[in-house]
Amino acid sequence: MPRYSPLDKQWQDLMALCAKEAEFLADDKHPKLLKFVSEQIDQLAAEIGFGAAQIKTREFRAVRDGDHIIRPIIE
Repeated sequence: MPRYSPLDKQWQDLMALCAKEAEFLADDKHPKLLKFVSEQIDQLAAEIGFGAAQIKTREFRAVRDGDHIIRPIIE
């Protein structure tokens, strides 16, 4: 089993939260959960190092080496 770095874990969490946010937006239900998930995305993306513009547009990209995240692409 591959060993994941803390950045790999953060990235996986961020992608899962983004998927959940998209689901809540599409369903137009659960406004409180949507707000909570959105706040979690903002916080986690900032911890990873993404800037305010990238966080606002949800444009998250990273340099990969196979299954591992090497570094986020910060614009």
